[in-house]
Amino acid sequence: MKNKAALLFGALAVVVAGVTIFNIYLNHNISNTTASKQIQVTNESLQEENKELKKQLSEVRPSAQEQQKRDYLDTVHQFIDVSYHREKDGFEERKKIAKTIIDKELYEQFYPSEKFVYGESYTSTPNDIQLYVQQYDGGQEEVEVIAEFTNHLVIKDENVDDPTHDIIKVSLRKEENKWVVYSIEELKTEMMK
Repeated sequence: MKNKAALLFGALAVVVAGVTIFNIYLNHNISNTTASKQIQVTNESLQEENKELKKQLSEVRPSAQEQQKRDYLDTVHQFIDVSYHREKDGFEERKKIAKTIIDKELYEQFYPSEKFVYGESYTSTPNDIQLYVQQYDGGQEEVEVIAEFTNHLVIKDENVDDPTHDIIKVSLRKEENKWVVYSIEELKTEMMK
């Protein structure tokens, strides 16, 4: 009877060990499947969130019309920076930039000479540039912008230090997918002293 009891106990121990191992195996497979499904659900959620963020980004980006407006306003700002900023230092660089954004005829008015003709002590620097735009409906080939700025003229040799308040009308046209300044009209220039 002792043998039978030991044999029965051994068989019971083997069955319990087998059931335990089988349960561990099933639990491992179930948790792997659950983790895989959880990763898949998380991935789908992140993809959905990514689509939503892309949609929000496209709504935040400037429209084509707004981008056109920014482009020609940048051109006007750049025009004032290179054409009203006069000093020997940086002249060649400003001249190169001007050639790309100014109509040939107007370019020759602002840069009539190959070299800086005003001398070492002459500087003119535009500041506080404000731009006012005509209504732009998009697709227009020509626009006009009113620019208001302060221009600080200094001629050291002649003891001149004069700030002026300038208002100009800048006319631009689109050429080869970029804006080019082709005309300016001085509306007001007054000494600020």
